[in-house]
Amino acid sequence: MESNENSRKGFMPIEPDIYDQIDGDYDLIISCFEYIRGEIPTILNIDPDAIEVFLVSFCNFLGQYYPAIGIRDKVDSKESIHLDFFEIDDKIENWLTNLGIENLKQKAKEIKTVDWKTLQELKEYPSQ
Repeated sequence: MESNENSRKGFMPIEPDIYDQIDGDYDLIISCFEYIRGEIPTILNIDPDAIEVFLVSFCNFLGQYYPAIGIRDKVDSKESIHLDFFEIDDKIENWLTNLGIENLKQKAKEIKTVDWKTLQELKEYPSQ
């Protein structure tokens, strides 16, 4: 998996393409990502006990912070899951297209999670 200096442990960032469709409302984006986060093992057809999936305050190469989803092997996992970034991105984008942005927003309204300010302070949620 890809390493990222945002965290003490490496992870692969997942950045579903919803930022513009939600007009940069980071709190709503985080709620949407929290819903997606719970669905990732099903979307990727992976044993949920083999991976950690979490929300992250991600920093790009321009120094800009924004919410994303992180995924990595569990620390105590005996085998490394070999995940392809492009395969993950395709599967999540296809799943989002089938679900629809309005359905995602509706489901996100039912989700209780942290807000953007809190995620920035925590760096990862839930903390691993």
